[in-house]
Amino acid sequence: MDPCRALAAEYSGKAAAYARYWSPVIRPMALPLFPALPLASAARVLDVGTGTGALWADLQEAAPAAQLLGIDRSIGMLRRGAAPKGRVAVMDGQQLGLRRDSIDVAVLVFVLFHWPDPVRGLRELLPVLKPGGVLGLTSWGFDPGLPGADIWAEELESAGAAPDPRDPSVMRQALMDTVLKLGDLLVAAGFRPLRLWSQPFVHQWELERLLAVQVGCGLPARRLSSLEPGASTVCESRVRTRMARLTPAELSYRTEVLFGVAARPG
Repeated sequence: MDPCRALAAEYSGKAAAYARYWSPVIRPMALPLFPALPLASAARVLDVGTGTGALWADLQEAAPAAQLLGIDRSIGMLRRGAAPKGRVAVMDGQQLGLRRDSIDVAVLVFVLFHWPDPVRGLRELLPVLKPGGVLGLTSWGFDPGLPGADIWAEELESAGAAPDPRDPSVMRQALMDTVLKLGDLLVAAGFRPLRLWSQPFVHQWELERLLAVQVGCGLPARRLSSLEPGASTVCESRVRTRMARLTPAELSYRTEVLFGVAARPG
């Protein structure tokens, strides 16, 4: 199966867990982007990779006069989201079926690293924006992974779990994990960077919610699926026992988010 199609299907299947456990964690990490965008004066705003629509209320507040359009390749994610005050469509951000020169602001929140060719994907966005239109995006900078990742890796290996089935072509974080790399991608795609910055974030996990996100929509979930039900249950139990010993400091998730704001020249 095409890696992007497989990724969309994966997100569809895990939409409920994503919306309940992971989306509330990353939503606050995206919000610093919005004040840097000309949303208050925008007439049309495009949310690429809108997922379950976690940012729609924030976009509506920041762009009260705008028509909002959200697109995502994962139909399960869109169905899981609340009906927005705008329109949503199943559409691949790398193959946009939108009119040229029609969008004032586009946002791309934690999506770019899922595109096998990020520059080609960004070039697809360029003509859809009006001349002078603005793109705002977020990606991961330094990210150590969720707490307990090493425990999961050890126990999954011990249980004989298969490697991560997700294709590396839709995990391109290494191409954009610094401000400099992110800026280079934007320039290569034809954008004019306006502002690039990074910001640290800390999320304090409670053990049960952390385990829920890991077995619901995280890397452990992908590898657990390769085990027989009994072996999977034993593996989860062993991980839970070990992670219950983690201190609050060890349950603290410290990551870095990169932000980019760029304009279509013209």
